[in-house]
Amino acid sequence: MMNVADQKERIDQLLIKKCSVVKVPGMALMVAKDGETIYKHFYGYRDVDRELPVDQDTIFGVASITKSLAALAVMQLEDANKLSVDDPVIKWLPEFKTPKNQYRDDIKIKHFLSHTSGLPGMNAVNRARALSKAKDPDGEYLSGKEAVALSQEPVRNVVELMNAMAETDYELLGPPGTMFNYSNEGFAMLQEIIERASGKPLIHYMKEHIFEPLGMTRSVFRTAELHTFDNVTELYAYTHGKTDVFHSPFWWDVSDIYTNGSLKTSATDLMRYLEVYRLGGTVNGEKIISEASLKKMMTVPAVTPNGRGYGSGLQIDTHHGIDFIGHGGSIKGVSSHMKVIPKHGLTSVVLINLMEVDSENLLMTALTECLQMPMPDLTTLPSITLDDLHIYTGTYQSQEGEQLDITMEEDHLVMFTNHLQINLKPIERDRLITPSGDMIVFIRDDEDRIKGVFKGLRYIPKLT
Repeated sequence: MMNVADQKERIDQLLIKKCSVVKVPGMALMVAKDGETIYKHFYGYRDVDRELPVDQDTIFGVASITKSLAALAVMQLEDANKLSVDDPVIKWLPEFKTPKNQYRDDIKIKHFLSHTSGLPGMNAVNRARALSKAKDPDGEYLSGKEAVALSQEPVRNVVELMNAMAETDYELLGPPGTMFNYSNEGFAMLQEIIERASGKPLIHYMKEHIFEPLGMTRSVFRTAELHTFDNVTELYAYTHGKTDVFHSPFWWDVSDIYTNGSLKTSATDLMRYLEVYRLGGTVNGEKIISEASLKKMMTVPAVTPNGRGYGSGLQIDTHHGIDFIGHGGSIKGVSSHMKVIPKHGLTSVVLINLMEVDSENLLMTALTECLQMPMPDLTTLPSITLDDLHIYTGTYQSQEGEQLDITMEEDHLVMFTNHLQINLKPIERDRLITPSGDMIVFIRDDEDRIKGVFKGLRYIPKLT
């Protein structure tokens, strides 16, 4: 068995190599067992120009890791008998509408928590974020003119977001509970439910019921508050094609909507937060959430077409019979991931100041070395021959802005996304993988025609 010093050196070298290849400016990664840090690695700089290093207290954005805190707040309110996750959404949000009231009465809070409401990819949250993008000198370069133009139809809060959704022509993907699709709009609406059920602004509620009990003293939602802290990261972005990295300091906010991705925090604070999941809901003698509610959060109501489990604001994946519970996040200047392995008492986080880095892979590199188990590797799956690959070609696009172009080049499929060209290998009918092991699953309609593709945690409909 490898000794601790040799193991640390091996993990260090693996992470340094991977960070160097993808040009990470700065990273904080921590792993703890039973609440005690057993491994940490701080790579690069929070400010490259001034060569200011990253440490465990550097504040980063965490993007969609925020969703787990929103889910925790909802479950706390259920513990307090102020709401039930089985409540119809319209009990709390009578303004919420669906086209022709399709399934409107059937959508419950639990469906927003698990991304199973049937909402497709939409642009309402993008309209809220567009206000920041329009002020960012790099906004048009990073997002395109169309994304910035959405600022002309501003969405500033959840009520305006619901109005924007009501004006949008769309169809739900299916009855609530039957189809998983990652929905930022669903989690945005949870903010208004939390505020109405608790009688408090979300930021005040989170501070009182999560940050203060857990000792999270370097955690905020509003960018405007960052100037009150020292040791805050700068933000960086890839040039098109990921050929280089440049300093792009402007933060992207989602107006006054915080629940789907606005948290800024440090690795130390995030590790304090993860004690909730390791310890069954009670931390430092204070019950943050009941064990029953925590178990409900970790229960998987639906598995995605590409095999990922999702509970309430938490991903639940299983490798070698071990459950890994966590979430990731990605937005300009942010790649993040957190994982808890209750069976082994392990908690872990990784925070990076650059978007589109495979942060989960970096964290799993450290975790699998700590557990001395092999990394999950789908790339070794054998390729199969399909009679007709042309049926998968075309443009896939959602109102949220996700777009894939899939074409044939000689005898194989190629996917173009985010200025990148990615080869696809078929491993079975309608299931293909990328060279990095990401599963791409094509979805058929009742007439056996390809109607969309499932990539990551999102369903993207086919246009052509």
